[in-house]
Amino acid sequence: MQIFEPDDLKFTYSGAHTPIGAVAAGERFVVQTEDCFTARFRRPDGFTPENLAWVLENLDGVTGPIAVAGAERGDAVAVTLHKVEVTTPGSVAWSRCEAASPADWWGEWYACDGLAVADGHIHVAGLRIAARPLVGCIATAPGRETVLSKMQGPYGGNMDCNEVREGATVVLPVEIDGAYLYFGDSKARMGDGEVVQSPEVGTRLEVSAQAGPRPPGMRWPRVLSDEKSTTVVSARSIDEASKLAFAEMLAWCEAASGLSRADTALVLGMIADVGICQVANAMPTARCTVARAELPWELAALAGHELIPRSSL
Repeated sequence: MQIFEPDDLKFTYSGAHTPIGAVAAGERFVVQTEDCFTARFRRPDGFTPENLAWVLENLDGVTGPIAVAGAERGDAVAVTLHKVEVTTPGSVAWSRCEAASPADWWGEWYACDGLAVADGHIHVAGLRIAARPLVGCIATAPGRETVLSKMQGPYGGNMDCNEVREGATVVLPVEIDGAYLYFGDSKARMGDGEVVQSPEVGTRLEVSAQAGPRPPGMRWPRVLSDEKSTTVVSARSIDEASKLAFAEMLAWCEAASGLSRADTALVLGMIADVGICQVANAMPTARCTVARAELPWELAALAGHELIPRSSL
């Protein structure tokens, strides 16, 4: 099994990068990721002016890019996270959380530490919080630009979506041949919204990917699990992102169901849940989720396209 190490971290998503390797369609491979602070905040003595300045300039280093055989511009690539294992302590930058606006709490960092993540739990303040690791950054390379890895957009990126966890398949647009996959910024556990920082961890990911024709109407990332179908959208405001996430789900379900757009919208108005992924980043991210058991039709994984094996539907 190929293993891709985080020894050449990237801090942008770009088609100009040279791939660190390539994988065949459906091949299982391992990706090792670093935490978003690149290990600088794992010990209390790591909180120095030099480290703080470096971290603020270089958040969210990602492992990649990894080229996917057969992926062509205009396709979509389905990336399945078969295993997500925490491999490091949970790095945290402590904030005083005293400012009137929570948006300013990110500027009140005064110390750091590494929390133990063991036996499936995060250990903090004498408590044991069940770990539920997620992959905060997962992306393809944008087509005509280079963007910072801490950013988010139609290519994915720093979405911080709780649905991107073990067992999920993330479907991303392909804008350059090879797709160019990036992974990083995992958390040991994070509540919806990311209003304050969660324990940042390195991970060992067991992954497979395969490409195929992009589904009709697909513009933004989609996430599938055994229980849910989710669309993920980042925009200038959380209300705009929320509405666009619903619109993306409408396009998906309209193509899959064969119903009229109006009928599909009415059904989704009753069964779809719009929620917040994160409000911490430059553009907030929202999701629209449907419980697959609630769908009154069989939702094909990608509206009839065989990017994902039928056994996973």
